[in-house]
Amino acid sequence: MLDHIDITVKDLNQSKKFYKSILSVLGINEFSEDVYGVKFYDKKDYIWIGQGIPKRFHFAFSAQDKKQVDDFYQLALNIGGKSIGEPKSQNDNYYSCYILDLDGYLLEVVYRNKD
Repeated sequence: MLDHIDITVKDLNQSKKFYKSILSVLGINEFSEDVYGVKFYDKKDYIWIGQGIPKRFHFAFSAQDKKQVDDFYQLALNIGGKSIGEPKSQNDNYYSCYILDLDGYLLEVVYRNKD
């Protein structure tokens, strides 16, 4: 479960482009911005990104299926993310990948098969 996350990044404009691209794979296309940062959101959750000194943080996004995990992984690599875990099943109902974003934040995308 996720309500919101606030992070700081070295280059706000570069990170805005990075997150706009990778979050769109998960269907998160809404964003707003002001002088303090940018907020990406869906109907219930959001991530706020502001200029500052990055700190160690790990967060996982929910995927609707394995294809979303795979698409997220490939896109993240194409736009500057670094792989630290290719998409794979960790058990029968947990399929995920791990990416370091432009500031070294650990991003995980998870599909949980509920069947």
